[in-house]
Amino acid sequence: MNDMPKIMSEEWLDLYKAAINSNEAYAKAASWWTGDFVFVVRASGNLDHDIFAYIGLHKGECTGVKSLTGESEYEVVPPDGTASSDDKIAVEYTYEANYDSWVEILNGKLDPIRGLLSGKAKIQGEMAKVLKATDAAKELVRSSSMVDTEFY
Repeated sequence: MNDMPKIMSEEWLDLYKAAINSNEAYAKAASWWTGDFVFVVRASGNLDHDIFAYIGLHKGECTGVKSLTGESEYEVVPPDGTASSDDKIAVEYTYEANYDSWVEILNGKLDPIRGLLSGKAKIQGEMAKVLKATDAAKELVRSSSMVDTEFY
């Protein structure tokens, strides 16, 4: 059991990137998508600290992943915007939920869009664009289910 990577760790993110890039349904559903994300996992349940993960997404491909230490490492900017400082990663979106909700999402029990609509999750960035990408969001979740994950 301990050989599985912990959720959102560097090792998990590398496997997640590979899973996204081998998911043809995601490539098709997100062929038009541009906009990087930071996934924010807030402490709750068994998790006693917040987790931040950068997910680079461009036209059906995951371009990069990175584990972040906190909010000081990224900045939400408009489409094609740049961060105010070279020390920050510019992203178009954040998707934030508490740890227990993330576990439900990654286990397929909570649809990521329903999570937003129910208030269990929140997003920073252009919501209308995200709502047009529901199939891509579902495939991102399906990709995560292809990674053997150790939860906290």
